[in-house]
Amino acid sequence: MVDTYLPEQMAFHPLPYRYIMDSCSILSQKPDEPHRRGVYHTLWQKIEEYIEAKIIVICSEIKAEVEDKDINLWLQKCGCEIIVADEIVQNNVAIIVNQHPQLLDFTNAKSSGDAFLIATAMKYQIAVITEENKLSHKKIPKICQAYNIPCYNLTELAEKEKWKF
Repeated sequence: MVDTYLPEQMAFHPLPYRYIMDSCSILSQKPDEPHRRGVYHTLWQKIEEYIEAKIIVICSEIKAEVEDKDINLWLQKCGCEIIVADEIVQNNVAIIVNQHPQLLDFTNAKSSGDAFLIATAMKYQIAVITEENKLSHKKIPKICQAYNIPCYNLTELAEKEKWKF
């Protein structure tokens, strides 16, 4: 029997979720990061609108990775939907780490939310937003590609959504 991931079943009222964001994208708004809010203010306004509308969400494991107090307050202020791993997500995580063990980093004392991020995207059939290297076989974009999950960085998200600044 071939392992396959389990997508979310259709609901009466479809969820507005379209994207799930990785911690590196969230944290890239900090003053010493590539998409610093002071320069890319309008980008972050658009992202806030999508978070408030539940178009962009995060999973609980990614929330746990964000240890910055100001960013956590921002997520709370925006009313960010935080999806908690359920049985379907946990089953998807098991499939991902069995098929892609390189995703796990055993040298890091902290747990990585990457597998949960991808597993949640699988369940809800939504795209991933991450700033990770698209060429590395150990990173989110390559794992997403293996499961036909769309994966964008913040610039590609802006292009896809036709945001103009």
